Amino acid sequence: MDVLTDILDTLRFEGSLYFRTELTSPWSVFVPEKSNVSRFHIVIRGQGWLRVEGAQDAISIANGDLVVVPHGAGHTILDEPGTPSVPLDEVLGEVNYTGVGPLVYGGDGPGCCLVCGEFGFEDESAMHPLLSNLPALLHIPGNENYNTTWLDSALGFIAHEAVAEKQGSLAIVNRLSEIIFIQVLRAFMEATEEQIPFLAALRDPQISQALSAIHAQPDAYLTVESLGHSVGMSRSAFSSQFSTLVGMTPHQYLTLVRMQRAASLLAKSDQSLLAIAEQVGYQSEAAFSTAFKRHFGVRPGEYRRNVVSDGR
Repeated sequence: MDVLTDILDTLRFEGSLYFRTELTSPWSVFVPEKSNVSRFHIVIRGQGWLRVEGAQDAISIANGDLVVVPHGAGHTILDEPGTPSVPLDEVLGEVNYTGVGPLVYGGDGPGCCLVCGEFGFEDESAMHPLLSNLPALLHIPGNENYNTTWLDSALGFIAHEAVAEKQGSLAIVNRLSEIIFIQVLRAFMEATEEQIPFLAALRDPQISQALSAIHAQPDAYLTVESLGHSVGMSRSAFSSQFSTLVGMTPHQYLTLVRMQRAASLLAKSDQSLLAIAEQVGYQSEAAFSTAFKRHFGVRPGEYRRNVVSDGR
């Protein structure tokens, strides 16, 4: 089972393009915090700086770089570290930006072109430790060796479509941005040497095998003993290693996967509650309903009605 794919499928995230920017010095734009999203900026041309709210130092960004702010934190993109920032809403009002065409802002100095967007996640209560444990900023420099030819081509295609503004361009950019988010996660996991919870678990041969078993059969009767045995570890050693690397116990993680799978089925199918309960390891609708409410705060039927009424 491809654990990363299964996680992102059940989280139901989607990318969206804000706009293409044409910024000329002096410029400094503060993007406010937004919950339940990951924001991204792709540098198409020129250079600048980016500082996440709460961080002391700004990072330099240049042509070909991809920057992701995983938790939607407030951040400033600017031409030079000392340039006073202007809130995004004020910038949009100042230039009377209507959402059509590029956002043009700044003075008469050197230019920088960015493609800016976000990845929205539908259910904050179902947020996965894969995402919640990511650092405040992911920076994929355009000149790094793990920035593959494929990623270069995808970023170039986004730049082309964002500038072309032909029919269907927005859909292409949105779909590509979703793929790029996955690629960013893969690149970060391959490059980092930090022991970040859950990301470290995906790199561990035995724990990643156990994660695959959970994602492949969340309806199965899985215990700490059986999972440990399947990867050649004792119960105590497996439980300790799993909890350290994943950030939760095997039982807690199994419950999380079951609840996320159930939420996805409730949103995407018209199957009965009992059928869904059985697919995620519960023998009765009542037991499933109790577990679901404990996790999401609402019962499965109410959750489904809310999804339908929201048009999700």
